[in-house]
Amino acid sequence: MNNQQTKNDTVKVTIYGQEYPIKTNGSNEEYIRRVAGYVDEMMAQIDKQNSIFSTTRLAVLAALNIADELFSLKGESENLVKSYEEKTRQILENLEMK
Repeated sequence: MNNQQTKNDTVKVTIYGQEYPIKTNGSNEEYIRRVAGYVDEMMAQIDKQNSIFSTTRLAVLAALNIADELFSLKGESENLVKSYEEKTRQILENLEMK
């Protein structure tokens, strides 16, 4: 992935051979580069598996894969929060008994 900083608080990133200027809006430039790099890598992985897809289809499949990862991680996070809340409740109950 090729990146460079431009004026007007934008970062140029290259995803799947296409350059995009992304406004930083106060965001960390390195973070934007990492996100763009992740999208680029996902599209390249899908292309390796099936190189007959159009760029649009690759982008949609990459978006679906990334959304799947997001939803899975959100589910895991919610389960951890529930588990910690339950453990905290049990600890507080035990402390109140003493």
